[in-house]
Amino acid sequence: MDPKPQVEFDQGFFKFTVPYTWQGWVWWVIIIGVMIGALFFQPQGYIISLCMFIVLAMLSPTGLESKLHAMRKKNPQPEDLEAQALISGTTVEDWFYGKKSYVPTSDPNSWVYPAPGPKSWYLPRPYHPDPSNELLPEHPTKIGTPKPAVISSYGLFLLIFLTGMSSLAYLGVASAQSSVDSSDDRLLLLPYITIGVGVIWMVLGYFAQRQQSVMMDTSTALARSVAVGSGELVGQVRPTFSGGIDVLVDHHPMRMVPGCVAYRWEYEVEIRETKVVMRNGKPRRRTQNRWIDVRSNERSVPFILHDGTGGIYVRPSTFERQDFGGFVKQWTTTHRQSLSDGYWRLQHGRLYNGGNILRHRWTIHALRIGDPVYALGMVKPRPSEELEWPGVNDVVDFEPPSLEGNDDGTFWSQEEKSKVNYNLPVSNARLHMVGTDTPGMPAMLKRGTELANIARLRSRSELMFIPFLTAVAGCFMLLWL
Repeated sequence: MDPKPQVEFDQGFFKFTVPYTWQGWVWWVIIIGVMIGALFFQPQGYIISLCMFIVLAMLSPTGLESKLHAMRKKNPQPEDLEAQALISGTTVEDWFYGKKSYVPTSDPNSWVYPAPGPKSWYLPRPYHPDPSNELLPEHPTKIGTPKPAVISSYGLFLLIFLTGMSSLAYLGVASAQSSVDSSDDRLLLLPYITIGVGVIWMVLGYFAQRQQSVMMDTSTALARSVAVGSGELVGQVRPTFSGGIDVLVDHHPMRMVPGCVAYRWEYEVEIRETKVVMRNGKPRRRTQNRWIDVRSNERSVPFILHDGTGGIYVRPSTFERQDFGGFVKQWTTTHRQSLSDGYWRLQHGRLYNGGNILRHRWTIHALRIGDPVYALGMVKPRPSEELEWPGVNDVVDFEPPSLEGNDDGTFWSQEEKSKVNYNLPVSNARLHMVGTDTPGMPAMLKRGTELANIARLRSRSELMFIPFLTAVAGCFMLLWL
């Protein structure tokens, strides 16, 4: 592995960002089309066009997101780590009955740099350093803390919205007050629209900025030398001696996701409803489809967060704030296919069967063995009864493993041996991390490294200053009324 990845993650002052997926480009084209159409085919369509800049800002990725997406394509993961991943893309199991499953092809929470695969883990001593005694390439100690651009496309589009609204208010409010044409009175709503957008954005930005500040301002500790108290750790999910969970989503034997340490699945159904509504004084029938939640389940087991220098025992059930990113897998079937499924014929009472049902959908979000993980919480000494568990305090006689793999399939060779002493216990094995909040530092557990999680965040200027400026501008517009 590259000991020090030489990539610049400081995005500077300005970065114009565009979508990096075809779906993002489709949405951009649609929004721009709506903006142009409103200008030519709607009375006072310029107000609609200006408001569309808000939507365009929301659909604009950060500069780091685009950069990391390109880097993931250039940095394939080791074969043994890829073997644990689910096959991405759409799998059509039965076209006629609409039975299919989908695994996202793009994962913004996945590894950016190659991560060690299971063959390089020394599982008999899970708390000790890896045989290479090398820190993960994606650890903040190696790459530093990424910094988003002060102004990106997101901030630019919000500034255009702000400038446009202010100009319209300045030019149009006076004429709207003196005009007898009531259609011009719509311009009087501009100050309220501007204030509303600014206040909502400021509230959302406050919570996002608070989380960003904690992640960027807290130094990341090494597992082998972490101190008792509040701490931030970044590493890889590895199993304890009890292993992970092979999840059967909604107990169905054909919907299994192996190797999970924390998960949540949801079961939803799409129903069609017909309602009678009054339109122009006459009753009309209106049909609409909507998804409703039926049931869900979640569970977690302890795992080891390993950063290459050592492992820390983590208890995910103690974290109230958990973010697993996008879903791992999703299954969709028509109602007719579900009724013909042998499992549901035996478990008919568990299948939702009320109303006009169109489709059934099961979705699972999970943190799996081998995934990158970011943990911010309280590091404490483990309970005394756990100190007798294997690998914590025991002294054993281990032969040092090798550092290279063999062609015959056995990984540990007799050539170059690791210099890590696996015979004696390590101090970090006697510690564990729990999700206890401290003043100014909310505990959180996130799938993805610090790099991947910060990449989706905006700068403080975009999260707080521009929305504040928007709200202030709306207040000044009211003074012109």
